[in-house]
Amino acid sequence: MGDELGKLRDEIDTLKKIAFTAGLLQGDITIRTLFESLAEGVVVVNPDGRIVLINPRMEELFGYTRQEIQGEPIDILIPPEYREAHQARIADFFSAPRIRPMGLGMDLRACRKDGTTFPVEISVSFLEVETGTLGLAFISDISARKETEDKLKQTNRQLDEFAQVVAHDLNSNVCSIVSMSELLADSQEDFTDAERYEFLCQISQIGSKMSDIISELLLFARMEKVDSKLVPVDMRPLIDSAIQRLKPKIAETQAVIRIGALDETALGYGPWIEEVWFNYLSNALEYGGRPAQVDIGAGREGRMVSCWVRDNGAGIEADSVPLIFDDQNDAREKIIKGHGLGLSIVRKIVSKMGGDVRVESRPGAGSCFFFRLPAA
Repeated sequence: MGDELGKLRDEIDTLKKIAFTAGLLQGDITIRTLFESLAEGVVVVNPDGRIVLINPRMEELFGYTRQEIQGEPIDILIPPEYREAHQARIADFFSAPRIRPMGLGMDLRACRKDGTTFPVEISVSFLEVETGTLGLAFISDISARKETEDKLKQTNRQLDEFAQVVAHDLNSNVCSIVSMSELLADSQEDFTDAERYEFLCQISQIGSKMSDIISELLLFARMEKVDSKLVPVDMRPLIDSAIQRLKPKIAETQAVIRIGALDETALGYGPWIEEVWFNYLSNALEYGGRPAQVDIGAGREGRMVSCWVRDNGAGIEADSVPLIFDDQNDAREKIIKGHGLGLSIVRKIVSKMGGDVRVESRPGAGSCFFFRLPAA
């Protein structure tokens, strides 16, 4: 019983000293003004690792009031899995106080009153007062910055992977152009006018494919930089424009394109939606039947407008259907090379406009590619 009373007295004395120290700091007009005005969160701790004082920004960041957190261990602000190791760091700091950043090269996280954690940047300093040395931690919430960094890393990774596939396809097409050009330029070869014309037509077609690949690469690289306002979009002019761009391929495949109802208006960004139609139609012409039969349409699905392109091709194997838009799967290179470079871009474009994509297909029965956008 005596030991418990002794511990209780010690705890009361500690809290009194903390309250006294907090009063000293708040009584100093310069310190109080500084604390109140800082955009960073500031927490003051004593050598025992107890919280003496926090500023208003700390209250906003962590959800505690000054009164309820005063006297609590600083570990209350740290995720549980890091608390034990942190005790040693407190003792190390007070053995030789100095100004320095915390956790260089590490991803630091803090813990709110409700138990959620968030990424932080922390620097520490010290202050000599009447009651001894105090530690100061300056805490900044870097959630927005981390989110931006993560998105940039993901975009760079996707761009790098996409560029590798593009480089392979461009190199393949360049080799074909060089080979045919050398044959045409070879004075030893005696080609008829019809043969020369056929070679030139093939070179022109390959050049068009290379142009499409480069356009898709540029679009992919620009997407993250464009903050486009979504507006009501009429699909018909965008489809007409995509078909106009594909006229040589339509003539080559002797395709029949049927356009159904397009009465619904979706929210989106016109240039991006045109690229989606262009990619879907290009794939339908490339992998449809001979001659290609392509159906286009759109309809309302609740709060979304569903648009589709259906072909009469060989279809897609069942195990490949779930991966067709996936740019992070091991099968990605095979899928992209089999069904066009643009499908991973299509998914990214539509997702950025608040929509989604899917494909329905089975071997021997053709494929139907969908994209959905919010209804206007």
